[in-house]
Formats: sequence, C-alpha cells, structure tokens
Amino acid sequence: MSVYQELFLRAQQEQRIVGVRSNTGEPGRFSVGFVQSYNEEIILLRVINRDGMQTGLQSFTISDIFQVDFDDQYIRNVEFKANNLDRVYGSVKTPGFLTNAQALSILYLLEMAREQRQLIYLSTYIGTSFYAYVAQLSEREGLLECYTELGLADGLAAIRVEDVRNVVWSDEDTRVIELHLKLSK
Repeated sequence: MSVYQELFLRAQQEQRIVGVRSNTGEPGRFSVGFVQSYNEEIILLRVINRDGMQTGLQSFTISDIFQVDFDDQYIRNVEFKANNLDRVYGSVKTPGFLTNAQALSILYLLEMAREQRQLIYLSTYIGTSFYAYVAQLSEREGLLECYTELGLADGLAAIRVEDVRNVVWSDEDTRVIELHLKLSK
C-alpha cells in the first residue's frame, strides 16, 4: 500500500478531509474533500469549498497527484466549518441596540462590542485588520484582545478609534472563531 493510499484510507475511516494537488502548472492550487472511494488508479473526493460546503464529486488520477495534504491548519479549518454548518451559517440576529440610527458610530459599535463581549472583525484606514474582543475603550483609543482565524490568542493591540474604517459584527469568520473558543474551554 502506498503512502497516498494509507492517507486516503485513514481519511476515509476517520471521515476526515484530504487535500489533493494534481496540477503541476499551478502547484499552489488544490482540492479538498472527503474520500468517497479510491483504488490504485483513481480517487473520488466529495469536494468541499473553503466555506465547508459540498460542491460536488471529483475524480483524480492517482498518477497525476504529486502531493496529498492531511490535517494541516487550512484543512482543519475547512473540516471544522463542514462539521458545524448550522452554527457557522445560522441566521444572524441583529441586536436591538444596533438599530438605533441616532447613536450609530464606530465608537458606539466598539462600545457595544465591549459591553456584549462580542468578537468583531475590524479594519483600519492604515490597512491593518483584527479579529478581536474590545477589552478597553475610551473616546480616542481601544485595546483589543486579538485572535487568529483558528481561534488562537494573538496578543493585544492598541488602536486609535479614529483609525477604524469598519466593524463587522457577526459573520461566518467571527462565528467560527467564537465556536473554536467555546469548544476549547
């Protein structure tokens, strides 16, 4: 049994995703999916996109495959989304205080995120962006507890409120991070 076949068997038995690279002209491109079946000539994957959604079935000729990826960070994140679709893509409810047009401002959104302990994604006019909880806030500055896309703590960042370009309250990525954090407790 080849190393590829060992990985395919393991992925199939554990119902895990593999990445398959078969286009040497574009070695950075690959497909990920659940192994449906395989033999010495062909593998059939139930392909999953980066959002964790199934996109169809695709066959690959084994002799064309030059790399098989298993259990790396990207694949674990896609797997996590695929296994938690209802939690990641469930309907988003807008809290009542966010419909108050009179009070709406970046400072207000940051303050509500701090009070609600809501993970947000924010980008700045400087070009930086963060997945973070607002730990402290004044009219001029904020202290953020930052996280990676995989829910790993990524330190603190102090920013000026005037530099914040926009705030994303609850989207797929912030819900995935929150779910990672919740499940790691």
